[in-house]
Amino acid sequence: MSSVYIIIAIVALVTALVCYAFISQQLAKKRKQRLRLLNALKQRLDLFKQVVSGMPAGYLPSELNALVYQVLVNTLEQLAKIAPKENYAAEASEYQKQFKASKEAAERTRLNPEQATQVQPLLKELARYIGAQTESGRLSKAQASKLLGQCRRLLLQSTIEGYISQAKQARSDKKLRLAIHHYSTARKLLLKEAGQQDVTKQVAQLSAVITKLEQEDATLNKPASVSAEEADSNKAWDEFEEDGDWKKKQLYD
Repeated sequence: MSSVYIIIAIVALVTALVCYAFISQQLAKKRKQRLRLLNALKQRLDLFKQVVSGMPAGYLPSELNALVYQVLVNTLEQLAKIAPKENYAAEASEYQKQFKASKEAAERTRLNPEQATQVQPLLKELARYIGAQTESGRLSKAQASKLLGQCRRLLLQSTIEGYISQAKQARSDKKLRLAIHHYSTARKLLLKEAGQQDVTKQVAQLSAVITKLEQEDATLNKPASVSAEEADSNKAWDEFEEDGDWKKKQLYD
């Protein structure tokens, strides 16, 4: 009889150990899942905080701006549920207020060189996120297509502005061939956009700037004519710089 009790005890002990091991395994699995989710949410939070802080006021179209703040607030709300002791809920509330204020911001169409360099990697990351959300089915293809199109145009705009800024600096340094190169690169980028929107006027204006610079470079040793050519070149560039329609066209359609 005692041997029966021993066997029962052994079976009970083994069963308890198996149950303990199973429960421990499940708890460890849940901890890993929680940690993985927490890290993913924190990475997303960091990215979208950078987007919000790195984009000039009013720079993003309304749809992209709304997406950025929506993702940011949703991420903070998820983090608040996972880690309620942290300050995530208060942060979410603050960003909701910022979003309301951002909708009232005046539109900006021109970036300075530092801003152009700053927004490009953020736009690429934003486009990458939109693509990933589309693949997972969280964004419709139609909505994603529109948002990605806006990212692409903003990237093009910032890239062109970067080349133009470099060209203007080269002109100031009397490096005319380098200025011509940068203006020509900007013109090539605009020509690639011709299938998406009408850039004829802007291409013509850049061509005029390039032509004047080429003439100026050719007559560099003739001071009397250089001044007139430079004035014409400045005028051609001023006309291009004053025309911001190409940057805004289709961006908010």
